[in-house]
Amino acid sequence: MTTQRPTGPAYRIPASHNAEAHAALEAAYATRERLGRAMVVTAAAAVRDILAGHQPDAPFDAGAVELEEGADSSLFPTGRYWTLAGEERTFTETVGLNEAGNGIHGMSEWSVYLNEDTRDVWRPLCSKLPYRNGRPAYRLDLLRAAAVPLDEPQPQPQPAPPVRPPSVMVDVTVSADERHRYPAKVDPADQRDGYVRPWFDLDTVRRIAADTQEEAALYGHGSVDTVHVLDGTVDRTAHAVVLVVSWMYLGSERREQATEILQPNEVGRYAVGGHDWCWYVLSDDLHPMIPFHPDAL
Repeated sequence: MTTQRPTGPAYRIPASHNAEAHAALEAAYATRERLGRAMVVTAAAAVRDILAGHQPDAPFDAGAVELEEGADSSLFPTGRYWTLAGEERTFTETVGLNEAGNGIHGMSEWSVYLNEDTRDVWRPLCSKLPYRNGRPAYRLDLLRAAAVPLDEPQPQPQPAPPVRPPSVMVDVTVSADERHRYPAKVDPADQRDGYVRPWFDLDTVRRIAADTQEEAALYGHGSVDTVHVLDGTVDRTAHAVVLVVSWMYLGSERREQATEILQPNEVGRYAVGGHDWCWYVLSDDLHPMIPFHPDAL
């Protein structure tokens, strides 16, 4: 058998193929992120509608909802939720069997899009729960989900946080997850969608660091941004460096945003999480004040 060399290429590849492949990937990532943002907000709206009878302005008291991961990685509501005070309830107990069943079915039509494709969006808003029916289960923070922006995010420069005059700061207690509470100072004028930017002293930052690292150890680093305080001495002067690690970004196209060094303001306080962590002020009886009005304290 005689082997002959080919006389020319079997086919030709466009010179622009590499750029086109990267552009297509970037467009796909953007589409997934937009879908994920829309669906976490819609999931929060679905819980509101179930509990408020589809009346947007009716009162309801939900802070988190349980979602179970199916075999195809999609999330589905189980009917269990938690109030803002941390009390565990079910939709059936609150609105009745028929309304709960219809609501869960309707919510599932949206939550199915919270899957592996959109995990980078919904996973940071969840804490991991014990397996349910042999499947992974998550607790979706509804306050943070409802605050996810629907507009296309634009890269923003990261200047040093503005120094607020001490005269406008007020002493409050804040929380971002219903369980942990910390003393802080906030500027009532510095709110986004009712959430505040708290400034913590270094001792409180150390507490936040310990709590976030404990949560990561319990539920996995992919579900919690961890805070770290690194101590050192230079020229016999003690220094502390406050570092925030967003572990979820390490394996994605956002890996360059995975770490952030926080700078203190002129009185040595740190704005851990800023508005992005959805910090809210607690009243004297520990009820969320969203938005925060200092006269109501």
